[in-house]
Amino acid sequence: MDERAELMRSLDPASDAAEVVRPAPAGRPPAALDREPLTAPTVSPHVFIDTDKGTIQIEMAVLDAPLTTDNFMELARKGFFDGVTFHRVVANFVIQGGDPRGDGEGGPGYTIRDEINQRPYLRGVVGMALDWEDTGGSQFFITHSPRPELDGRYTVFGHVVAGMDVVDRIEAGDVIRRVRVWNGLPER
Repeated sequence: MDERAELMRSLDPASDAAEVVRPAPAGRPPAALDREPLTAPTVSPHVFIDTDKGTIQIEMAVLDAPLTTDNFMELARKGFFDGVTFHRVVANFVIQGGDPRGDGEGGPGYTIRDEINQRPYLRGVVGMALDWEDTGGSQFFITHSPRPELDGRYTVFGHVVAGMDVVDRIEAGDVIRRVRVWNGLPER
């Protein structure tokens, strides 16, 4: 039995935790997320997506989606997004990028667990694209308009704080030149 389920069962013997607690996908050990910038951040990390049409600045939702934000920032630091396109653009809906294959089927070679939270999908919200439960990785989308039908279905892990005009001008095939990370800490 998963240790989280065991803890829940110790608190409430009638708990159905063993049946409902989903295991986290393999990848990083839980201790990898037990770091102060994720558990008690002193700043809100920002990422800057540089394109030929300008820069999109995103404030990361580290408290609401620590695994997703950490994953995104680690991929960015490794240069994963450099040269990747926005492969999907749907007017008045979303722009989507982060697929190294460029066809909507690619990813980093692993998946991360969903972190569904209470943040609503408003204009400029950044979400993790999925095929189904717990299949996020590197593909992300940014909303053009409020999309309440997405609330509670996809992890919200940031919102655009500057560059919505750039988001509005992005077309399918536009290239992400690089993604820079600022989290108030010196680069490692």
